[in-house]
Amino acid sequence: MTEIDRYLSEIDSKRLRRTLELSELKVRMASPVGVSRYGVHSKAVIVLSYAHWEGFYNDCVQCYVEFLRNNGRKVRDVSWSMMIGLLRPGLQGLRDRNHSREAELNFVNKLESLIEEGFDNFDVSVVLSRSNLDFDALRHNFEVLGFDLDPFLRWRLKITKELVSWRHGVAHGNDPDLSLVSLKEHIAFTQDMLLLLADTFQGKMVN
Repeated sequence: MTEIDRYLSEIDSKRLRRTLELSELKVRMASPVGVSRYGVHSKAVIVLSYAHWEGFYNDCVQCYVEFLRNNGRKVRDVSWSMMIGLLRPGLQGLRDRNHSREAELNFVNKLESLIEEGFDNFDVSVVLSRSNLDFDALRHNFEVLGFDLDPFLRWRLKITKELVSWRHGVAHGNDPDLSLVSLKEHIAFTQDMLLLLADTFQGKMVN
């Protein structure tokens, strides 16, 4: 197995594990035995579906950055916007020192060395999800990563409303109206989004 095949397989393995867990959930939801009249099962599906959506996205990011690091790629050559992962400490220092003239000079002087850096000191948190992976967050992170967002555009509303907003409603005890929700369709949609994420990150690795 080549090095790139190892990373591609890692993403496939993580996606398959999550997909199988969602499939098992779908089977269990089909049984009327023990279904709660308070909608606990429906809420569980909503929360777990989002957890797999966000969790798998973060899995892919970690795998992708590790792939770039181990292949000796320079950050600027992958995506200029990803330079923020190197510049964040310096930007934080500027803010902490109230953008003093000395702080600005130190920041600019350090830029020369940072431009040549790879991913050893890259702050991966700049492209990880922070418990709110709605479409706007996905768009921002993809812009930093230098990814094409077009394959996700048709799912914009479903990602923001169904995957994210319903989960927030459940998590904060607001009891969103799930009476018309097809849980099987929601699970299938989540599985489709995991596959689309996998294709996106794997495609970047191959290209």
